Amino acid sequence: MDSSITLSYGCRTTDTRISNKFIDNYMAEARGSDVKVYIYLLRCFQDPTLSVNISAMAEALDETEKDIRTALKYWDSKQIISVTCARNGRITNILIRDLDLDENGEDIEDEEDISVDTAVISVEKKASKTSQKEAPAEYAKDSTKTSSPKPAAAEKKEIERPNYSSEMISGFRNEYPDFDNLLDYIETALEKTLTHRDLQTPSFIFESLDFPAELIKFLYSHCVSLGKKSNAYIEKVAREWHNAGVRTVDDAKRQIEEFSNKYAAVKAAFGIKRSFGEAELNFLRRWYDELKMPEDLIREACSRTMLSISKPSFEYADSILSKWYEAGYKTRAEISNAANERKAAAAASKKQSVSPQLQFAQRSYSQEDFDEIERQKLGIVKKQ
Repeated sequence: MDSSITLSYGCRTTDTRISNKFIDNYMAEARGSDVKVYIYLLRCFQDPTLSVNISAMAEALDETEKDIRTALKYWDSKQIISVTCARNGRITNILIRDLDLDENGEDIEDEEDISVDTAVISVEKKASKTSQKEAPAEYAKDSTKTSSPKPAAAEKKEIERPNYSSEMISGFRNEYPDFDNLLDYIETALEKTLTHRDLQTPSFIFESLDFPAELIKFLYSHCVSLGKKSNAYIEKVAREWHNAGVRTVDDAKRQIEEFSNKYAAVKAAFGIKRSFGEAELNFLRRWYDELKMPEDLIREACSRTMLSISKPSFEYADSILSKWYEAGYKTRAEISNAANERKAAAAASKKQSVSPQLQFAQRSYSQEDFDEIERQKLGIVKKQ
């Protein structure tokens, strides 16, 4: 059973009030479970009889405990609540920030209308101007963020992997039975005992990428089937799935199928029957995603590579595709026409480059001329 969490709030306590700024600036982009958690926190503050802990909130909102933690982490990242954790990762305090403060930390309402504990407001105002307090990695904030409640434009950033302590990993195992079972599965799949370093990868995928245990099992199974057991490779695939919106095993299967079909043309052209290596995948991503070359041109480049050097070479094919990309070619017809133009230009240039000394004037010969030549050969002198 979780220990109770202290909840403090920098606003009035006489009713459950939701700021219009929350509705206007935050609610639309949040998940439904995130909104439920935030509103429930407001409700809990005005009613001290309600229990505030992870399991109680999960039961009250019909959500999983992991969803509750994810929601708290989300609102903490948006800086409308501040979560304090113990060294073992257990949440001990949640501060709900007052959104009705202007950018200078001053209350928008008239001072005489405020019926709140001024000491709490004072603490909250100072918190918005001072450096962030020390907290575990999963609730660490970017110190460059401002205290303005208006969200900045959405910007896709790579999720950094925290350094999970032994206490935090133990906390996950104790709080989430499916995580503990997951680690047993991973040890069996990898045929090794997981070290602390090995545990960082599944902890990150489970906690930060928010993958369910069944999806993580499928991820490890898929990577092992490819002969890839390194933590770096597994984390890279997990990040790609996360960025692609993969949330279930069925999503992952569709992603794998799409990935496989996407590069099938290259496998066929090169005659490759194995899985692609990481260096080869980097070339494929460059051709398809960065250069956005049409598949028939990619296939043509691979075919020309095989005709030229009689073996698959991603480097050679890349040199061909890079030239076509720089020339702006989008179809095989454009490439063929350009080749014909180059041949014609080369032929014309070769003809013009013949030395003038080797160019002899041509004369016409009549039948009488040929007869005279014949008589000379026979020794017959023409009568005058």
